[in-house]
Amino acid sequence: MNRLLWPLALMVGAALPCGAWAQDEALPSMAVQNRRYVDTHEFSFAVGLLPMDAFEKGLTLSGGYTWHFHDLWAWEAVQYTYSYPLETDLRAELRAFDLQPTPFERVEAFATSNLVFKPVYWKGAWLNDSLTFGEFFAVAGGGYGWLTRSRRPVVNVGVGVRLYAGDWLSVRFDLRELLFVTEDDIHDELWLGLGFSI
Repeated sequence: MNRLLWPLALMVGAALPCGAWAQDEALPSMAVQNRRYVDTHEFSFAVGLLPMDAFEKGLTLSGGYTWHFHDLWAWEAVQYTYSYPLETDLRAELRAFDLQPTPFERVEAFATSNLVFKPVYWKGAWLNDSLTFGEFFAVAGGGYGWLTRSRRPVVNVGVGVRLYAGDWLSVRFDLRELLFVTEDDIHDELWLGLGFSI
């Protein structure tokens, strides 16, 4: 009789923890550690590039202000970007043959306002010596753009990554798709920005 009770007791004992685990899995998971760096007001500055035009690239300078009202959400109230033209070798090669490229519009400046979503906050070990902290974020919004021959509304979406260098300073990289829209035309641009935030 004991030989029959032992397997039965083991099966019942094994079933009890499984039930408890099933209940634990139904509970929402939470982060064990709070954020070390909590942003509130952010002033950002960046150098960037508008690389899409084959004849003139844009070297950009940007500045902006972002209000972080939640760990997951922020509002980039304004970001203003000015673009300096950088002529490529392709234009010089066409001039050697007395050819001129078809004149395309070039972005001179744009100002946007965006909603920021910050779903991933992380920490890691740098060479097993020091901890690094950072976050991944996504932005979406719109604004207004000044091109060489027109003024247009702009819609933009993008992603970015931030590395914290301390309580008051972080380094960030942004990648954004910009669509400058008129009734009969869409001017598509890509903006790459590398900068710092205070």
